[in-house]
Amino acid sequence: MLLTPPAALTPVLTALQRTGARVLVVGGTPRDTLLGVATHDWDLEIHGLGETRLAECLMPFGAHRVGGRHAVWVAAGAEISLPQAPGGQINPHLPWAIAAQRRDFSVNALAWDWQAQRLLDHVGGVADLHARRLRVVAADTFGEDPLRVFRAARLAGQLGFSIEARSATLCRQLAPRLQEVPRERLRKEWEALLLRGRHLVRAWDSLALTGAITRFPELRALQAVPQRPDAHPEGDVWIHTGRVLAAAGQLRSGDKTRDIILMLGALLHDLGKASTTRRDPQGRWRACGHEQAQVTAETFLSHYFPGNHLSHQVLSLIRWHGAPYALHRDGAGRATYARLALQVPDRPLLLDIALADARGAGIEHPPAIDVARKVWQEMNIWTSLPDPLLKGSDLIALGFMPGPRLGKALALARELQATGAYHDRESLMAALHRRLPELSLRDGRAYSLPSCFPTD
Repeated sequence: MLLTPPAALTPVLTALQRTGARVLVVGGTPRDTLLGVATHDWDLEIHGLGETRLAECLMPFGAHRVGGRHAVWVAAGAEISLPQAPGGQINPHLPWAIAAQRRDFSVNALAWDWQAQRLLDHVGGVADLHARRLRVVAADTFGEDPLRVFRAARLAGQLGFSIEARSATLCRQLAPRLQEVPRERLRKEWEALLLRGRHLVRAWDSLALTGAITRFPELRALQAVPQRPDAHPEGDVWIHTGRVLAAAGQLRSGDKTRDIILMLGALLHDLGKASTTRRDPQGRWRACGHEQAQVTAETFLSHYFPGNHLSHQVLSLIRWHGAPYALHRDGAGRATYARLALQVPDRPLLLDIALADARGAGIEHPPAIDVARKVWQEMNIWTSLPDPLLKGSDLIALGFMPGPRLGKALALARELQATGAYHDRESLMAALHRRLPELSLRDGRAYSLPSCFPTD
């Protein structure tokens, strides 16, 4: 077993060893190294140094303390802590065999002795790695942090491990206390699940198995929401959402900013079905208008992923994720595709969500995706939209008065320009002038999707 620390961490390790401290690499690094997967985080536990001496040693590396009373520092991208006895009391001389008992799962209770260059396993973590199993280390200390309930589901999806039955029971017993966990800590776990998860159906189902889903009623509401078997042979909305998450995970690019939008769109795309699913006159389950029912998605985002930019991006994907299929079904022309393009900040992301949605229903290569991409590429609006040729001031100079009619005229001008047929102000102004009579027929909305899609 060979651990290679980040370059910035090497001098920190050297300085710690010079003090005579025993440096243990703990947490996910030994686990992931044994599994042969990339290590995301480095955590060190320092034995033999008190808080003051450790702080002095870390000072030259710009370390800052986090975690309040738990004596944790961050330096060179690593979290560095002191061992804690039961009850959370700091004890620099606590044997690792005792300190390991406070870890969450056995596979996270492995340690690598940096000086001796050997693995320490006092709780059977290696055996659980081979069995691909998550097992709680100690029932009496597991409840010290209720976030571990969510982490069990996240790790199941990240590692592809099963959760041992007794450990799942302990999680369900602890789950009500997830209400005590600050939203910021939950957000970080959601980010890790969505960005690192490689077995996302397992992660999704593990949220239910552990009881973690009870912390998120808007997601729990998807359980047992029926869908039409002909459109969704996979099952109810809960099952479909897990499969869409897995499909979206295959479309991640490695750009975290983009990927979190994609994955949140996949997670939340069908939340509206919980409130809109009804039987139609023929007795079939339909969820007409579920894309517009965005209150629960807005609530989830405001709680765990606040920010206007992110919210706008995700909500636009939810609102329009079915549109490419409606346009393809209706044989829509370039103008309609242009209208849709103007409603979403990122056309490639919209098609990724639409593709993941189809794959979640068992359709691997829906032709609607290729058609939309081709049309938008031909109109040169695939990756970006052109700057408007006409502005409100231009139309006011022609006699338009500020108000709804001006807004409709500007929207029509943007639509005409987006089709790619007009490249200068004069030709666009002439085309707009010819079509001014239709403004009175426009209701000011963007292209309206039909109330129901074939797959609703």
